[in-house]
Amino acid sequence: MGHQDREAASEIAGYRQYQRMIWQTIRAQYSDMLADGKLGGLNDDAARKAAAMGVRGDIRALMSELLTRSPIPALVAFLDVGRDWGDAGERLLEQNNAVLRLIDQAYPQTTWTTHGGVDRQTADDDARWSAWTHAWVEAFAATGVTAQQALSGEAARPHELATEEDLSSLRRWAPWLISAAAILGATTFVVAVTRE
Repeated sequence: MGHQDREAASEIAGYRQYQRMIWQTIRAQYSDMLADGKLGGLNDDAARKAAAMGVRGDIRALMSELLTRSPIPALVAFLDVGRDWGDAGERLLEQNNAVLRLIDQAYPQTTWTTHGGVDRQTADDDARWSAWTHAWVEAFAATGVTAQQALSGEAARPHELATEEDLSSLRRWAPWLISAAAILGATTFVVAVTRE
């Protein structure tokens, strides 16, 4: 392995380790808030949602990073198991292995798009997060049929072109975004994926 290859490998390993630390910090904060909520008299469901709301901006910022810096196959695999984030992100926090797998395939730079992630402040703003998720879904869907099927929750059908019915279904609903909308707490927000 040449010097540049070793440097690149070291940079990638360092980046992934840093993202793992961020994820573990978020999970630890969530666990602390969850315990506090239960001690405060909240039932399990309410405590999970309240704790998730407490780390919502951090979750969104990290996920925006991973969703732009992981290759398409990794994103497709993640969407298969990690599409349901829950009302406030509590279900995503329970998908530790899926998030760690995504982290372990991410790179220090964007891989398939120039659409970058967002910082915590932007991620915590519902309107700006909504705009970001809309743009991300459009960009991801534009990468091809496999991405479109992952967004719509359909199993991939290798070597098959998308039918008009597939595209129509994708335009109506993007299940990942429906979950993202729930995280936003916006009751009427639904993003339709449009392909001009």
